[in-house]
Amino acid sequence: MDKVAHSHFKPGLTTWILTSLVLGISCGLFFGELCAPLKVVGEIFIGLLQMTVLPYITLSLIVNLGRISIRQTRHMALTVVTLMLILWGIGLFTVCLMSFSFPFWQKGAFFSTSIIEGPKTESLYDLFIPANPFFSLANNAVPAVVLFSIGVGIAISTLPKREHLLDPLTVAVSALMKLNRFVVHLSPFGVFAIVSYAVGTLPFEKFGLLQAYLITYTVATLILTVGILPMLISLCTPVRYWDAFRVSQPAVIAAFVLSSTFAVLPIIVESAREILEKYKLEDDKTGGSPDVLVPLVFPFPDLGRIVGLIFIPFSAWFYGASLMPEQYPKFLSLGMAGSFAKPAVTIPWLLDLMHIPHDIFQLYLAVGVYTTRLGDALRSVYLFSFAVLTAASLSGTLKVQWKRFITYTLLSLVLAGIVIGSIHGILEFTFKNLYQSKAMIADRQLLFPGVKETILQETAPNPDPIQPGETRIHRIRRRGKIRLGFDAKRLPFSYFNDRGELVGFDIDMAHRLALDLGVDIEFVPFRPQTLVKQLNGDHFDLAMSGLEGTIERATAFPVADSYMDVTLAIVLHDYRKVDFLEFEKIRISPELKIAVVANSFFDEKAHEFFPNASFISINSEEDFFEGKADGADLLVTSAEAGAAWTLLYPEFSVINPFKKNVRVPMYYLGAHDIEFEEFMEVWLELKKKEGVFEELYNYWIFGKDDKDTEPRWSIIRDVLHWVD
Repeated sequence: MDKVAHSHFKPGLTTWILTSLVLGISCGLFFGELCAPLKVVGEIFIGLLQMTVLPYITLSLIVNLGRISIRQTRHMALTVVTLMLILWGIGLFTVCLMSFSFPFWQKGAFFSTSIIEGPKTESLYDLFIPANPFFSLANNAVPAVVLFSIGVGIAISTLPKREHLLDPLTVAVSALMKLNRFVVHLSPFGVFAIVSYAVGTLPFEKFGLLQAYLITYTVATLILTVGILPMLISLCTPVRYWDAFRVSQPAVIAAFVLSSTFAVLPIIVESAREILEKYKLEDDKTGGSPDVLVPLVFPFPDLGRIVGLIFIPFSAWFYGASLMPEQYPKFLSLGMAGSFAKPAVTIPWLLDLMHIPHDIFQLYLAVGVYTTRLGDALRSVYLFSFAVLTAASLSGTLKVQWKRFITYTLLSLVLAGIVIGSIHGILEFTFKNLYQSKAMIADRQLLFPGVKETILQETAPNPDPIQPGETRIHRIRRRGKIRLGFDAKRLPFSYFNDRGELVGFDIDMAHRLALDLGVDIEFVPFRPQTLVKQLNGDHFDLAMSGLEGTIERATAFPVADSYMDVTLAIVLHDYRKVDFLEFEKIRISPELKIAVVANSFFDEKAHEFFPNASFISINSEEDFFEGKADGADLLVTSAEAGAAWTLLYPEFSVINPFKKNVRVPMYYLGAHDIEFEEFMEVWLELKKKEGVFEELYNYWIFGKDDKDTEPRWSIIRDVLHWVD
């Protein structure tokens, strides 16, 4: 009797990676933050993957370009540029379509937690020019390495007996590829560690505020990754859609999990080569090998970066100022140009140019852990598709099936319309009120409450004058109360929060002062214009409201040394930031109108920096933000105070265009009393030594909250209660 041979299912690498992905998610949800040690395992795996990539790119380009002629190189360059432009056009068209997902709605409140500093400018010279190839290799400057490799490869192609050099280099390329295959086979272990750590430690709330952007970007990525790009290959080559989709998936999954397309370049090359060999699409004589094409196009803009530009129309919608149709040519052209740089550079630049409040960039960074992975996944499919289509074009096997192409294009547009309409409806009825809740500075409360306080509505002299021979501190203890002056419009030092409570850095310090003295507080209102008169009239013992040291104040009412230094800065509309790139030219313009708070240090200092400007005196910074400053172009204030106001008015930004940081001292002011002055100096020094000052500074100025956060939710802790 013949033995029947049974075929057994043998899982491939994709199956193992997907299995590891599921197991990693399960492990992260089950163990939560206990998965933190797995971060080291993931980093080791990523490092092993990356160690062969740059040497592989360098040698592969040199070897493959060195074997072809100059004429073939010119032909390949024309094909590469044409296909890149076509794929870039698809990406920009996708951005336009997906922007229709955002319905129009009125602007809602939005708050940030700190000053957003502009991203560091990349050195384009170091990035693109291989002045020192070893420096470029050591610093992962891929564009410079590619340029160097292309130059060497083309130079070698013109030399006789070049095979004597190319043959050993070919062996080296094969060795690097073999080493990379070995590391790739460890992918299931690396994927498990990376996913377990990410799922176990990433706070869920980070994704809450940007659901509209996340949904739209995810859908756009899926449409291109699963639909458009594999279908484009099947419509232009003999490759079946399912084969194109299946073969590209290991690189897609690995790029998403590892958050690095760079690390999976060899996998992309292998996938493209598998398709080309199966359908016999590659001609060795053309030089259009994936080993050349993938590294060649890698440094240029890709669909991941281009589709990520959806964040700009999302941001405009978020602030109730959707981009108009006439703005899209400018947005898309600038966005395409900006795609040559990293998103961390491009996004803030585009926000400024499109007059969109800059504050939302903080949330873009907060969800970058997810969107970056999506971009890497899309980039891997883009590189795979580009390699297959270009190789087919160079070998003459690329032929567009126009009837199928038109049919599938129309079908895709209909499906895209349905998807976009669905997202539009979801955002309209589900997430419309998500961004209306007030937070951060408007809802902040005191860190050190507990002392009984009385807030007077009107100012008046102390009803209990200092007795003959009595010091101020003796009167405070005798009365059991300290009278403190406050200005309710001095964010973040003293202001009323949304609950009607008097809060701020100096109010917190005032409560701590009263607690240490063992007395209650009477808060007495003052205005900068009447401060001197009120101090002379004994309306309060001490003024604590973010008062910068003018010459008059520092000499007339010294109570202690400066307790804080702030930084001179200007506040202006976000879109005006571009105008101040050439500060030296604009600062001497006679057309500038500058708002300054009357009787403040900034009133004195602004005339020095803007000698020809017109100055508008206002009662508080709020007048400028509320448009009550007679059309002033900017406000001169401190960066610390300006940043707090921009949390309430996110269409404004704080910048420091001066050549150096100008530090401004802050004082607590009171009438002359040697004993009280000595007490305040000692008390302030003690609060700094105890860490109280630093804690309040981090809380009110930087917006940090040092409260102990509860561990991330996990099954082992919150369901089974096996651990605390």
